Amino acid sequence: MEYDLFYQITSVLVLAGLISLLVSYLKQPSIIAFILTGLIIGAMGYGGIHQNGSLEALAQIGITLLLFMVGLELDFKRIRQLGKVALLTGLGQIIFTFGIGYLILVLLGFSTVASLYVSIALTFSSTIIVVKLLAEKKDLQSLYGRICVGFLLVQDFVALIILLLLGGSSGSSADIFFSLQGWQYAIAIFAKALIVLLGLYWLSKKVFPGFLNRLGKSDELLLIFSLAWALGLAALIASPIVGFSLEVGGFLAGLALANSNVHYEISARVRSLRDFFIIIFFIVFGSKLIFAGITAWIIPAVILSLFVLIGNPLIVMFIMGALGYKPRTSFFASVTVAQISEFSFVVAALGNRLGHISDEILGLVTMVGIFTIAGSSYMIIYSRQLYEKLEPFLKWFDFKKGSKENGLTEEELKNHVLLIGANRLGSRFINELENKKNKLMIVDFDPHVAKNFILAGYSAICGDATDSYIQDQVNLENAKLIISTMPNFEDNLALASSIKNRTKILKKRPKTIFVAQNDFESKYLYEMGVDYVLSPHFLGGLPLCRTLA
Repeated sequence: MEYDLFYQITSVLVLAGLISLLVSYLKQPSIIAFILTGLIIGAMGYGGIHQNGSLEALAQIGITLLLFMVGLELDFKRIRQLGKVALLTGLGQIIFTFGIGYLILVLLGFSTVASLYVSIALTFSSTIIVVKLLAEKKDLQSLYGRICVGFLLVQDFVALIILLLLGGSSGSSADIFFSLQGWQYAIAIFAKALIVLLGLYWLSKKVFPGFLNRLGKSDELLLIFSLAWALGLAALIASPIVGFSLEVGGFLAGLALANSNVHYEISARVRSLRDFFIIIFFIVFGSKLIFAGITAWIIPAVILSLFVLIGNPLIVMFIMGALGYKPRTSFFASVTVAQISEFSFVVAALGNRLGHISDEILGLVTMVGIFTIAGSSYMIIYSRQLYEKLEPFLKWFDFKKGSKENGLTEEELKNHVLLIGANRLGSRFINELENKKNKLMIVDFDPHVAKNFILAGYSAICGDATDSYIQDQVNLENAKLIISTMPNFEDNLALASSIKNRTKILKKRPKTIFVAQNDFESKYLYEMGVDYVLSPHFLGGLPLCRTLA
């Protein structure tokens, strides 16, 4: 039995790896490769993948961790900062996409329940895919990038509400949503959800801050706690006592930790495990799809895909134009919503598991997902070229002559000083850096240190500076000066290597100052391209030698 599971996981991962190589060559997100792997396995009749349920259990862990990460990164502060544009664009796009999508589906002859599920699936855009592509383009800190993150977070919040409704309907027919008892049912679910949310809010304010600060100093403890909390709370939420789904539990577990000082560190630690388990989820998901009579679904899939690829961007452009944004900003933001998301698959899979929609409808959503994710990826990657071609036509959306952007500067994290390690030696740099009026970003592994600087009004995050996720958050390659006071030589080598790799194609690279403990480390860091290396022991010994002399 153990060897069967080993060979199952090995075979599907080898196939997924081969397909991922092809997909990456085509500049497509890996999610497409995983679904295609599942489709191939299902088509080959590899029934053993479902026999003992082991891979399904791993897939459930994957979707729970996926939603845990979504909840963990649901930062309400960002929504408040962007305010009106994030809220109106996010909600407006959801309402218009849902309404128009529902009308299209009804005209195509789908049932009311199927139309509701598919139109809901069309409304969400993939936060994971969009953020990844914008990070690769170095546009996350741009005005349109920050607006995108804002309305994607609004979408995630709406998705939570939908998951709450669906997650609480276990064992219920879809007809309950249309019965006279529907309002009572919804009120009961939200009352139950409110009790859970209030309990989690109390934990996040009274228990977790001090507890996580103590755990934050140990990678292993922080990782095991995060996994235990995510999976444990999901299991509790999905139990008969509470009665929601694992998906809801995972989301709420992440939401409870979203405002902790170490949420960046948790995200960095859990991300790799999430990626592994989510591979299994999408492979199992794809292997269950039935494309019998696929020709009957091609035309609806193409129509719905075109609506998402073209209609969604037009809706966002119209809303942002009405709010007073320039066509360029509106266009770059709009192309990011031209795909359906992992939430769409989760909602469709949940509806299928509850018996509300058929396997054929699940297959339709998957087809639309593959078409739109593939198409929108190219739209985001080549958005500048597309804008140049379409610029004459896009001027029609400049309803208010870009009034919202008049006098507005993009507060992009660029040409800043990045101080890594601010507790001992690093703290001595801060006053001097401030005197020269530098834009300063602090990264420290100790949650107490990061919290104290945040309370003092500095821009600071807790995290491991050698992690690529943290490096994306602080826009490493666009800093003008990077100072590392990390005492660990291996960490400094890893950071120096990251700087070298991230800036090799840039005309201007940041100046670097690193700390070394001895001459060997100093020499090695210089060979890695570090501009200046400080040796505190050597510098501290010089005054003493002069005094004794």
